[in-house]
Amino acid sequence: MSRESEAPHPASRGLTVLLSAAGVVAAVLGWRALVGFVPPDPIWSSMAVRLGVAALALLPAAFLLWLMVLTQMLARFIAGAFDPLARPDGFFLRLNQRVISNSAEQFLCFLPALLALAAGTSAARMPEVIALALVFAVARLVFWLGYLCGPMLRAPGMAATFAAVTAALAGAAWVWLA
Repeated sequence: MSRESEAPHPASRGLTVLLSAAGVVAAVLGWRALVGFVPPDPIWSSMAVRLGVAALALLPAAFLLWLMVLTQMLARFIAGAFDPLARPDGFFLRLNQRVISNSAEQFLCFLPALLALAAGTSAARMPEVIALALVFAVARLVFWLGYLCGPMLRAPGMAATFAAVTAALAGAAWVWLA
């Protein structure tokens, strides 16, 4: 029986739930802490400036995704896996590809939501938007590092990412529908 097809042990599910809850709590606490480090700027009253600031705040996550791709390219070069269709990839290449795929999927949900949130919010709330983008980037890093250590250890980063994406989507909906 393959490792993927095995049913998780009930204790594993409990640990995953606990790690996920810790990830969400860490994301919320990290977001609150980061908000305090970003003073509001009156220039953010312009929607164009808020969109530019939000795009700038997305750069850490974009850089991390680039780093994941670079790592994959280097691993392929080192392993001599120049033709991924010629033979099955090794464990690290498969794992890292899953991280890249999941990160790209999450980023595609987060990006428009954060930009819509920034466009529709006030200058005074922009520190919250910036902090949310930073929490997303850190959550993706925690997901990547956790996955490298063990599949269950990806739970805090995945849950923190889900919380950030959900907050961005809910915030964007709120500012545009309210």
